[in-house]
Amino acid sequence: METTTVVRGFIPVAVINQPCRKFNNHQCFSIMAKKLIITKPTSRTQLVLSKISVITGILYVSLLLLLHLLEPGFDPSWRFISEYALGKSGWLMNIVFLSFVVSSLSCGLSVFPQVKTIVGYIGLIILAIGAAGIFIAAIFNTDPVTTGPDKLTFSGKMHYMGASLDYTPLAMLLLAFGLGRTVAWRPVRKKLLVAAAIPILLTIAFMASMPADYKFGPGVYTGLIGRFLFASYLVFILMVGTHVRRLYATGANR
Repeated sequence: METTTVVRGFIPVAVINQPCRKFNNHQCFSIMAKKLIITKPTSRTQLVLSKISVITGILYVSLLLLLHLLEPGFDPSWRFISEYALGKSGWLMNIVFLSFVVSSLSCGLSVFPQVKTIVGYIGLIILAIGAAGIFIAAIFNTDPVTTGPDKLTFSGKMHYMGASLDYTPLAMLLLAFGLGRTVAWRPVRKKLLVAAAIPILLTIAFMASMPADYKFGPGVYTGLIGRFLFASYLVFILMVGTHVRRLYATGANR
């Protein structure tokens, strides 16, 4: 078979001397037709970052579940998770947010070398902005959800500003599209898209559940949806971490 070279990171006619060794004929045709990008081998640094992402991701969800047991006074149906910071074990909620920040940033850094498209880079930027927003939310505690707009404290205003920067679901969707343009990540493209779609749908449900008069109480389920939304980020994080480890173990693209 004639050897061809990679032009600008794309496969022009054939995969270099190895289409039938690593891929079947259908996969080879798909790669050539869609001009998938060949990326560098997954490094040990990426592997370490993926492990940090997974560990801190599991940590933030586990601590959030623990807070439901430690702070039963907060009705999970309509009280926001941020309000756990106002309870006796409030410091745990701050750790929940900080753990998520580490998990999110580590997740983004673990795939940074594989991101080669504008869509993917935008996703990384949005992911970083979201992490910065949650960091602000972790430093400044919220006010009770029943607090009127004219009675918000400085800390409460800063918390809401930080939380408003959390566009993590959009970042995950863009990353799924961006990574899906590479040979290494193409096999899990659909799974990543589904994992990103879940928090996006929950975000829509979260916004739709907001009472028109912004008066929260029994019968409002914004808090419950918000819990599922925040926890759903872990699905994408786990999928990315698992695939990074698989790529490293198999020496993909080496």
